[in-house]
Amino acid sequence: MKFFWTGNMKNSRPIHTAILLFTAFVFLFWISAFVNFGLKFGYSVEKIETYFFGEPDFPDEISIAHISEETHINLFIFSLLFLCIAALLIYSTVDEKLKMGLILSFASLGLLYSLSDYIVVSLGNGYGILKMLLFLLFQAVILLSLLIIWFKNSRNRQDNGNSKFLVLLIFLFAVFNIFFVGLNFILFAEKIGFTISSVVDYYLGNAEKFIKPKSIKGLFEVAYLHLIPMALYLITLIHFVYVVNDKFNTTLTVLLFAFAIVDNFSGILIVLLGREIAGVKLFSFFMLQFLLIFSSVILIYKLMFSKSNFPNRGRI
Repeated sequence: MKFFWTGNMKNSRPIHTAILLFTAFVFLFWISAFVNFGLKFGYSVEKIETYFFGEPDFPDEISIAHISEETHINLFIFSLLFLCIAALLIYSTVDEKLKMGLILSFASLGLLYSLSDYIVVSLGNGYGILKMLLFLLFQAVILLSLLIIWFKNSRNRQDNGNSKFLVLLIFLFAVFNIFFVGLNFILFAEKIGFTISSVVDYYLGNAEKFIKPKSIKGLFEVAYLHLIPMALYLITLIHFVYVVNDKFNTTLTVLLFAFAIVDNFSGILIVLLGREIAGVKLFSFFMLQFLLIFSSVILIYKLMFSKSNFPNRGRI
């Protein structure tokens, strides 16, 4: 973490090698994004609109639940990608205005592209071109960022007035986190619902509503796949809180991870132990979202109004 904040390295070769390999993976991700978009939409406005609204003769608009699930995944990936790329851009040798513009462009386009499905569906048929335009602009920013990191990156990574960029980076990540929580609420509302009965129906099924019960196998697979992404996201967020704040960090950390674990596995407990656990599922979900928002509020408040300059930065 010390390197992340200061760019200072005692032994630079392993870090430079790791950065090179990391950016190579990002470049593969960039190429794969074009392949994935082509397979899904074929670079055709008509196919994009068919994907969202169905065939003209057989209209069938895509569900908000499906959009929310994909957006949830994309926002998670792009927020962490932004964090890593922006951290490397901070120590590049390009002009500060270009650096600032690129970081802001990366964040704004990443957020807009993550939300592009909502944008297209909200505007209606005829706006599929926005999806393609946002995709191409976002990929252009990723490529430009990689080129700067490769060819304009300083080997003498000292903290020469880069605090304002670090503040910007943390602030934007906090904003991403707020949008992420909003998506969590939308996804939960669309898939499950915010009542005890809707939670019970979702997990245990309801023959009258033609809802099938969830299997232990399927629930465990989802919980298993969420463990590492959850942990990675939470440690990133709580690390930022620790950097700018010197109070209740341990309590906040324990509560965040505790409610994340309960929320992740409570669906399995409902199937195993019965409907009595449905309240636990709702409580853990709301508490986790509250703590995520609370973390963002701490970050935004400290960065905007606190006179202290990273009180815990030196101990990372």
